[in-house]
Amino acid sequence: MKLFTLLSVSLSFTSLVLASRSHSIRHRNLHKELAKKDLPECKTPNYPPPTYTSGDDDDHESPGILLVNKSPDTTSYYFYDNFWNGEGAAGANFDCPNTYITMTPGEVAFVSLPVSFKGRVQRGTDSIHATWAEFQLRADSSADPLYNDYLAHGDISLQQGCDGAATISSSKPYKGKMLINGFTDDVVTGAPDAAIRNKSDGTRALASTEGNWETPKNRAAIDWLQSKALQGKVYIEGGTGVADVGSGDNRLWVVFY
Repeated sequence: MKLFTLLSVSLSFTSLVLASRSHSIRHRNLHKELAKKDLPECKTPNYPPPTYTSGDDDDHESPGILLVNKSPDTTSYYFYDNFWNGEGAAGANFDCPNTYITMTPGEVAFVSLPVSFKGRVQRGTDSIHATWAEFQLRADSSADPLYNDYLAHGDISLQQGCDGAATISSSKPYKGKMLINGFTDDVVTGAPDAAIRNKSDGTRALASTEGNWETPKNRAAIDWLQSKALQGKVYIEGGTGVADVGSGDNRLWVVFY
């Protein structure tokens, strides 16, 4: 009788596990299809199609991004590798994401990336209205060997727009310190209409502070962001004055709010 009871409990537990796994797989597939619908048309010939991940196994050493969705919404995040990288410059990739993931509120995931990855992760695919978490997983492209420490570095940029807060931080101490930069407050709500340029899906966002092929730089957005005491925390204007976030490995934490 005890054996029969144990077998029944075991079978019931196995059924629950299988049912849970089946639900999880359906859930991930649904997220994949929803995120896939938002993929932009890649206009670069022969560019490889993006890969979807529901989060990769983390051995705590492999290069990549530890991503956290602290927003109240289920959100898709897209990773864009630069088209080219040079001394203090890069060819930004606006329409050909390499990897994407959909995350529920509060979810944490590791996204494995090639150690050569130099680019960004952003919310959605509307590149010129999004908050950019910019990073390189291995600094190795400077003509000055002093800047080639082969470790991860990153920052937060609002120069193409802002659709919410984000932070970037060390995975391991960099030169003895755990570093973090970015911001956590909502700076979109309450912004003057002159500073707003909504995303293609209608989501409210701040206009570009740098300008792009759609519009010149928006002075109202610049003034609004500067009034929020974000200088030194994010890129608003220019390419200097924001503290670099380094990590003692080839990984970084990125949190979107």
